[in-house]
Amino acid sequence: MPSALPPETLSLLLVTRLPGLEDELRGRALPGVELIRSKNDERTAELIPGAAIILGDAGLVAPHLDRAEKLRWYQSTSAGVEPVFRLSRRRDYRLTRIAGLFDAAMAEYVLLHILSRERYLLNLAAQQQRREWREERYRRLGDLTLGIMGLGSIGGYMAGVAKKFGMQVWGLSRGGNAVAGIDRSFTTAQLDEFLSGPDYIVNVLPSTPATVGLLSGDRLRACRPGAVFINIGRGDIIAEIDLITALNRGWIAGAVLDVFEQEPLPDDSPLWEQPGVTVTPHVAAQSMATDIVNLFGANLERYRAGQQLQHLVDWERGY
Repeated sequence: MPSALPPETLSLLLVTRLPGLEDELRGRALPGVELIRSKNDERTAELIPGAAIILGDAGLVAPHLDRAEKLRWYQSTSAGVEPVFRLSRRRDYRLTRIAGLFDAAMAEYVLLHILSRERYLLNLAAQQQRREWREERYRRLGDLTLGIMGLGSIGGYMAGVAKKFGMQVWGLSRGGNAVAGIDRSFTTAQLDEFLSGPDYIVNVLPSTPATVGLLSGDRLRACRPGAVFINIGRGDIIAEIDLITALNRGWIAGAVLDVFEQEPLPDDSPLWEQPGVTVTPHVAAQSMATDIVNLFGANLERYRAGQQLQHLVDWERGY
């Protein structure tokens, strides 16, 4: 085990747009920590060469990382750290991400949209406005198969929740390892077979060279009739034009999209008015200041003690 670090005053550079994070940090007992807040890009560029520890949003920090000459540890405020890999070449520091904080919120989002579609909530609301009394036939969750692409913390939690509602659950991961709550496991080499079974396919995969464009081309042709694609992972798993083609050709019956190739989604994107598509503005799981400070504080204790940090990013895997 690495030896504990000496009891020095640590300078922490905060770079974030998350409401309440600075106040939460200043209200905590973080002895020996000098908090420096950057409120704009110019200030970040000025401060980052001297930063040893950074807590911040990946999109704001990543463009400056190659100039962070004294950096020892960067704690991202999000689960995804793709901007770091895309915008920086530095790999000589410890990068940690948020994990375990979004599991319940992601599962709630997915169940919300499945139930909304299966119970025809929008149709019923329209009927009410028309004072129309008409019964809609629905399927129960126990009649459905849920396919989960990505079996990390979020995917595993989602599988457990789905099983409590009686759903069959199929899982896709790089290694196809057995995970609690998964009835059938598939590797990415078995992607077509995986796509052929679920009524709802949920993507929670991170963005890596192995996942970018994984569903592009005519891949969704393999889906069962009536399948719905739910994307809460990363938008670059499928090109927008290929998703629209899959919808227009009936390879899938609909899509619930919280992430996109380009965010915010451009005004002229056909997805806004595409039949069968629900668009939400990357809100499936929102970062909460209290949770992030709790996680950072626990990692700070480990850092001071010279211990392995939690949720350490593997530079080779990209997450």
